[in-house]
Amino acid sequence: MSYTSQLCREERNQPTKSRLRRPPSLPRASILLLMVCSTYGFCVRHAEESAAIVRTNQAKSESAIGKRPVTVADSIRMTRLGDPQYNDGAPSKGMVAKFSPDGKRFVVVLRKGNLETNTNEYSLILFETDEIFHSPNPRVLLSMTSSSNRPAIQNVIWLDDNDTILFLGENPGSTTQLYSLKCSSKELKKLTDHATNVSSFVVGAKGGELVFAAETPELSFVNEDTARNGINITSELLSDLIAGKQERAEYDDHTLFIKQPGGEAETRIMTEGRVLDNEMSFSPDGLHLVLQTEAIKVPGTWTKYDDQFLNVSRRPSAPGARTTIFQYELIDATTGASRLLLDAPIPPLGGSEVAWSPDSQSVVVSDMHLPLNIDDAAERALRKTHTFLVEVRISSRQFVKISDEDLRLLDWDAKTNDVMCDVGRIDSLNGKPTPKAYFWKSNDHETWSRSNIPQAQENAAPPLPDIVLDENMNQPPRIFAIAPGAGQKSLLMDLNPQLQGLSLARVEEIAWKTSRHQEVKAGLYWPLDYVAGKKYPLVIQTHAWDPDRFWIDGPWTTAFAAQELAAKGFFVLQVPDPGGHLAETPKEVPAAMAIYDAAIDLLDHKGLIDRDRIGIIGFSRTYWYVTYTLIHSKHHFAAAAVADGVDYSYFQYMVYSNFSQMWADDFDRVNGAPPFGKGLLKWLKVSPAFLMDKIDTPLRIQPLGPDSLLLDWHWFVGLTRLGKPVEMVYMSEGVHVLEKPWDRMISQQGNVDWFCFWLQGEEDPDPAKAEQYKRWHNLRTLGAKAVPNAASR
Repeated sequence: MSYTSQLCREERNQPTKSRLRRPPSLPRASILLLMVCSTYGFCVRHAEESAAIVRTNQAKSESAIGKRPVTVADSIRMTRLGDPQYNDGAPSKGMVAKFSPDGKRFVVVLRKGNLETNTNEYSLILFETDEIFHSPNPRVLLSMTSSSNRPAIQNVIWLDDNDTILFLGENPGSTTQLYSLKCSSKELKKLTDHATNVSSFVVGAKGGELVFAAETPELSFVNEDTARNGINITSELLSDLIAGKQERAEYDDHTLFIKQPGGEAETRIMTEGRVLDNEMSFSPDGLHLVLQTEAIKVPGTWTKYDDQFLNVSRRPSAPGARTTIFQYELIDATTGASRLLLDAPIPPLGGSEVAWSPDSQSVVVSDMHLPLNIDDAAERALRKTHTFLVEVRISSRQFVKISDEDLRLLDWDAKTNDVMCDVGRIDSLNGKPTPKAYFWKSNDHETWSRSNIPQAQENAAPPLPDIVLDENMNQPPRIFAIAPGAGQKSLLMDLNPQLQGLSLARVEEIAWKTSRHQEVKAGLYWPLDYVAGKKYPLVIQTHAWDPDRFWIDGPWTTAFAAQELAAKGFFVLQVPDPGGHLAETPKEVPAAMAIYDAAIDLLDHKGLIDRDRIGIIGFSRTYWYVTYTLIHSKHHFAAAAVADGVDYSYFQYMVYSNFSQMWADDFDRVNGAPPFGKGLLKWLKVSPAFLMDKIDTPLRIQPLGPDSLLLDWHWFVGLTRLGKPVEMVYMSEGVHVLEKPWDRMISQQGNVDWFCFWLQGEEDPDPAKAEQYKRWHNLRTLGAKAVPNAASR
């Protein structure tokens, strides 16, 4: 999966890192505030509090006698929650356990890496609910192993018999298919045998009709027709054209199929828009299906909403280019016929949920735009600026507005007939506690009423215990059960007891304000060997911070290695992105640099770091931030690394704009104009790639997959041509958030070695790395020539 496909996916579904740009939530009042004075408006924390930090780290060092430092291999072998969304940065709230319909049992999916076989091992763990507060007894129902970048077990659901589990699974060398598993007998059956990977599925009532989406087969561009007539280029990826085939990838069209109960035939369902691996929802009676699709052509009226990301159709683009604008379609499961549920889009940066009425006669959707084809000017103005919780009647597709509040739809309860929502969509998705809102139809069955409590509490099902992943910046993840009412609490599993034998760096949350008066909170990993008065090298890891997550690496597994670097004697600072109103504007990247500059000043003023030994890591969107910072910062960076990212360069614009309308508009917006005529002059001043001659920092570049290699290629060639110290390490099967253990070792351990070499002058004695250090010594010669250029900034 390339980072561009990740951008599209996250833009719809992952507010915590939407397009890998928005920082996660920053809760918690009990934090250590390290602030500095004068120019940046900081004030110094009291000396005794700083001394307390020193004492804490010294005590930790003394208690760690006999323990060894953590390594990248330890991180890869860690047991983690298996949900892909959690791995992509989403909070664990609501995704730890999957309860059976009767609530009497639940399952948890766990994963860990196997470095010896370059695979990821997944386990499906069963708990009996009545045991969890007395004698928890986790039982392994199933283990499967993946040699690809896909999970071995995912999308787990229970059938109504409270015994059968459906899930997507795969084994080494195989494709992802749909399986069923009987808890009572552990009988495993493969329900699909499709030629390509199944990416999502939904089943009708009582396990009846099955609808699934599967990747499109690889399409060769080389055949007799193209040999005679050539290839007519429209929205094809340049990397695919070079390869001669359209390879399977997440951003490719998927195909939708339906299988009737007991049948073997798969019938294709044709849709109005593109099918990706989006969520689907069957009506309780199994007659209709609602799913999200990507609009192939955006109607002109859809650009009238007050949302800049819906304006992609205003400039010409190649036929078939991805719009990254989504809609709901309603499918008749009997005939396969599909039509739009509403003639309106889903906000690209919002996301939306669906819940069916118990009688299957209507569906509720959240965060939905409504059509603008109305005469009432006031109502039309309201619809331009608001999204709604809305009921759509299936027979007529007429809709009723329920609310224009900021809501996340949770469920339409069949027992109480309440529609339940969280109030505060982004907070809910980020795992924060949110108040509930309940809606029900009035007696006229036409209007909706609202309350903060369920309409008929006596009809509600007994509350289930909360199964939570308990973790924070210093606490590795453990699974607990919490009784209803926040009473009794029971430890179900310590996922990584082996970490008790390792020395983990202490992590503190610090806060400051930048020169732009932006408040920032970040995580500071202290060196394991910290000695008061000694100054240490610093590595800044960019792109997110969350004190409620145990980030042994950082927010993702690509490029970051926080605990591993701290074990080598580094301070590591994990910082968030600027986000907010600055995102998608020319002010975004200077605001990011201001965060890094102020952080360096803060830690330097505290006497913690050696400002001549500072490194920085960028990934995805912060690839742009870091390259910009290397050019414009008042500080000199002794080494840097970037991985699989966007840099808002002319080259990336030209390579990808025929494929994605969103991509082109995003680049135009950030650089201030399209790169044509006078607009190009703006790009020459702000796009880092046009200013790479000003970079003298040794740079390690990690492209992941063919399109990433192409999009990052100009940095390697340009810096090489300029005689700058640059290394490019290509992982041909790497995905945006790295999955395979060997790819992670290349990326993460390579960065640990890189910063140890440049910031500490240390080399791993492993003979297998001799060639690596030979290359880097040659780069050091180039670096010695480049450093004097820093004085000209």
